[in-house]
Amino acid sequence: MSKTKVLLFKSFILVFLLQNFIFGQNYFVGFSKETINPNSTILSSPLAGFGDPKQGRFSINFIETGTAKNVVAMCSSDTKLYIATGDNKLWQADISSGDPNWILIGPAFYVTALTYGNGKLYGADKNNKLWMRDAVENDNPWVNIGSAYNTTGLTFLNNKLYGTTKNNNLWVREATPVSSPWTNLGKANSVRSLTTDGTNLIALSKYDNELWTRSTSSSPNEKWLKIGPPNRTTYGTYLSNITYTKDKLYASSNNNKLYYSQHNQTPIYAYASYFEKNSKKALIITLDLCGINYSFSHAIKAEIKNLFNIDENAILINCSHTHYAPVSQNYSCLQEFYQKPNPKYLDLVKNSVLTATQNAINNKTNNSLSFAKGKTNIGYNRADITKDLDNNITMVIAKQSSTNIANGAILSASTHPVSYNQARDFIKISSNYVGATRDKLGALKNINNVQLMQGCAGDINPYNSDTPDQTANKLTQDFSNLFSLSSSNISGEITVKFDSIAVPLNNFTFNRAVSIKKANTGKYDQASERNVRWANKIINQYTSGTLSQSATVYIQILKIGDWNIIALSREAVSQYAIDLYNHFPALKLTVLGYSNDVSSYLPVQWHIKKPIPNYEGYESFFIYGESGIPVNNVEDLILTKIYSMMQ
Repeated sequence: MSKTKVLLFKSFILVFLLQNFIFGQNYFVGFSKETINPNSTILSSPLAGFGDPKQGRFSINFIETGTAKNVVAMCSSDTKLYIATGDNKLWQADISSGDPNWILIGPAFYVTALTYGNGKLYGADKNNKLWMRDAVENDNPWVNIGSAYNTTGLTFLNNKLYGTTKNNNLWVREATPVSSPWTNLGKANSVRSLTTDGTNLIALSKYDNELWTRSTSSSPNEKWLKIGPPNRTTYGTYLSNITYTKDKLYASSNNNKLYYSQHNQTPIYAYASYFEKNSKKALIITLDLCGINYSFSHAIKAEIKNLFNIDENAILINCSHTHYAPVSQNYSCLQEFYQKPNPKYLDLVKNSVLTATQNAINNKTNNSLSFAKGKTNIGYNRADITKDLDNNITMVIAKQSSTNIANGAILSASTHPVSYNQARDFIKISSNYVGATRDKLGALKNINNVQLMQGCAGDINPYNSDTPDQTANKLTQDFSNLFSLSSSNISGEITVKFDSIAVPLNNFTFNRAVSIKKANTGKYDQASERNVRWANKIINQYTSGTLSQSATVYIQILKIGDWNIIALSREAVSQYAIDLYNHFPALKLTVLGYSNDVSSYLPVQWHIKKPIPNYEGYESFFIYGESGIPVNNVEDLILTKIYSMMQ
């Protein structure tokens, strides 16, 4: 063999060995994201993150689409809008995206309520009579089909007519062409107009102009649930009639305008980052939600394991904790509309997570990973401005092995996404500064996939003087600076540990709960009503013997090579991250809160023992409906558990 051939062969072997060494340090990595915005099948979403104002924050918004003059009653089919007007006339118009073209189709004498069903129009009048006619374009006679006493709202569902009355009752009867008895279904306070979304009833109240919904159940315990207040931002006190069709709520107003509903929102997402090495897999999911319960995260993980064969313990679900997302967890002591998330919305989130996971796996390519850590200055310790806060930021960059071009960035930072610019922002679904940071850094560095995980931000707020965009600008610059620092390559196997610790509680006593109930009963501010709900819950738990003596804190340690992620459940305060970063100074380390379960705050001793009870160490436990406050040494218990798991 010639020297030239020998040299070429040696060069080939060297390149081969070098590539195998490099690829041996690499990971298959894939990224994806899916929207988790509520779609049009969800009429309105209460927004999590604030107990105030008392009337609630909802996503429903109304857009002007044309005119509807002098309307006294309104209904719709799948293709038509129908209105009765104050001059005793009946009109119809095609449902379209523009100003409707109203066509006169006959008289409607003294109508108080109107509905459509199975090709018929039904109307109640001021003389307490119920009428029916064909819903056709030509003039068609009305036929009396019975009585309708003081009817204020009327709607058709499943061949039944539902009506509300001036004396605040809800009634139902068969939609037959002859007289039929009405059956009382309970209360319906001051209803001005009634419609249905095909499953539930929707009512507009007369005096406060609020929107309410309930099922058609005949149970005496069935309650109406608020789905929208007139906050004078997304809509004011002007709606006069409503009807639901084509996944929209249409409304007329006393200023002769026609509106349709939609969510007041900007994009929120479920992000997925998938990692694979030597048949070991890991998945990091981040959700633009305020929080989730463990039952929900566990159900998602079980389905991911079943579909994609990823160990449940190797799936990390972290919430951005934006205070502008639909309710996605239980708040048992807040207003009724906050107490349980909409199951339809949770299904939407779950399906988006599954789709993002599938796409991330499909998108996987060979990547090198590098780690960088820095500092930021975007907030302050709101519980005590003299105390330290977690100002650490971390960044992991994935670069495609074939091109050495950045494929994705996974960031972490700590501060509450609570800021807003204007009143409209307070009631708009958004990811707040988190989403703005992802977008800005992606554009600045030409990276398509930027994922941001929330750290231990339980007692950290953004600076009051900064808008969400200003906070995002600062954070974007701080992450951008990390690109110019020396980063450390990530190497090693994927390993995971998942465990929990039962933190003992100092429970509120039975007498204390009774005392709190007594002190707050008869007061109608939001905090007092919340405290009464909390006291009733604790009293019932004492009576039934179900009072919790401990709080479960979930701890997940996900190691992607020598990148260590320590993820705590609940709203962990900054001291946990500070202690862990100080204890493991040499590690490539990211510390997170808001992971897998967000069911209360997780304070440390100084929050609990403050002379004046504060939010993080006292009041928040009423918000979350907890039976007590963690013991003073909660931090020591949790850190000891983590140190053991890290060995």
